[in-house]
Amino acid sequence: MSSIPRIFVPEGSIQNNTVLITGSDAFHLQKVLRLGVGDQILVCDMFRTEYDGVIQNVSAVGLTVSLSEGRMTNSEFPFDVTLFQAIPKGDKFDTIVQKAVELGVTTIVPVLCERCVSRPDEKSFLKKLERYNKIAASAASQCGRGIIPKVAPQVSYAQALKSIQNSDAGFICYEGTNTLHIRDFLAGKSPANISFLIGPEGGLSSGEIDEAIMVNIPLVGLGKRILRTETASGFVLSAISVMLEK
Repeated sequence: MSSIPRIFVPEGSIQNNTVLITGSDAFHLQKVLRLGVGDQILVCDMFRTEYDGVIQNVSAVGLTVSLSEGRMTNSEFPFDVTLFQAIPKGDKFDTIVQKAVELGVTTIVPVLCERCVSRPDEKSFLKKLERYNKIAASAASQCGRGIIPKVAPQVSYAQALKSIQNSDAGFICYEGTNTLHIRDFLAGKSPANISFLIGPEGGLSSGEIDEAIMVNIPLVGLGKRILRTETASGFVLSAISVMLEK
């Protein structure tokens, strides 16, 4: 991991190879990291382009940073990956978001499945989204991502199935029998996007599995061990990295 801090800036904020860092990012750089004029940072425009930056001025408004020519970040998959994650109980979703971002996910979509113990309504879940997206932003900065992955509002299982159907390589992770091993599912694929679903602590119901089979969504196994819901997405993202990343 690079020791040079990475800052994401809003679209259009880079002008003439200069950017003004304000708000909490400026506070963190100046007050927490104790950076000043002449110190280096990395600036990312959230569209996979990054810049070497040098702090040129510090004022009450923020930090003025001069930038090198931009370059494409090498930390992103050459395809989008969407994780449909059944909503777990407690604070497990915080960990899932953090680790999925570190491992390359593009979007995380919470899913309300039959056996979800935690069953927030849409209004109450929306209140948590800000925290989840802050976790994603922090993880993206820490691990050198070229984008900040998004945590989307929750959807129903039926809505998740429709989205997975439209993916170039969509599948559901299932610990039962008659599954295709993830190694065999991914072999030889060159998708523009991948979508997969992880079930809740109690697993997907037989009815939910039948629904997936009816719309021809592949059931994919993750090996001989049954993984916890907070572990499974990391396993899948690691397999995707090994099998498909150039």
